[in-house]
Amino acid sequence: MRRSPILPALLCAALAVGCAASRSDIEGLYTGPAARNTGATPVSVVFVFRHLSQQHGFDTIPKLEFEGVKDFDDLFRDALREISNVSRYETFTELPDDVNDPKRREKLATARSSADYAVELELLEESSFKQQFLSATISLLSLTVIPMPYDWNYTIRADLKGKDGTLRASYQRKATLSDWIQTFLIFVYPFHPIEGKREQIYSESLHDIFRQIESEKVLR
Repeated sequence: MRRSPILPALLCAALAVGCAASRSDIEGLYTGPAARNTGATPVSVVFVFRHLSQQHGFDTIPKLEFEGVKDFDDLFRDALREISNVSRYETFTELPDDVNDPKRREKLATARSSADYAVELELLEESSFKQQFLSATISLLSLTVIPMPYDWNYTIRADLKGKDGTLRASYQRKATLSDWIQTFLIFVYPFHPIEGKREQIYSESLHDIFRQIESEKVLR
């Protein structure tokens, strides 16, 4: 269960007010020449997903989540088309209960050993408990007349490792998502939903990371 958007979501539902989301550009985009990895040897890859969420002031450490964004599988499948020479791939999503599940840990170890490469994708969502609590309090006291922001920071990191576990390349993209709550924004919400902005961050980051992997011909 993803907890960070709970306060603004409750306010929008309970008070029937408007929400309008905005987002920053992606930081760390690949600026090199785009090129297809033509003629490359087909390779097998295991993609390990680690969805993390941390609300600073409430969570001591980042916590594993089952999914960081709705329809993540579809976003990943679409972005994977950027890489041309993946002949076979497996996916594995790390879960909090894996610490008590030796069979799942063994499954991951087997997938790693049978693949030519492993791409570890860490998708971290961070927010501030203090900021969201204060924003929710002011929104409630003012009956949402005063517009208040709720912010989330996203860091999407990919570590590409060889069959022996050696780190071959590392990639990182960052972005910020803001959701404003205020009475009259109810007319703006259909054009700026937070769900769509969050998907954009994940999709653009994955596409750009995989495009860089393809252009730099790391998988060979």
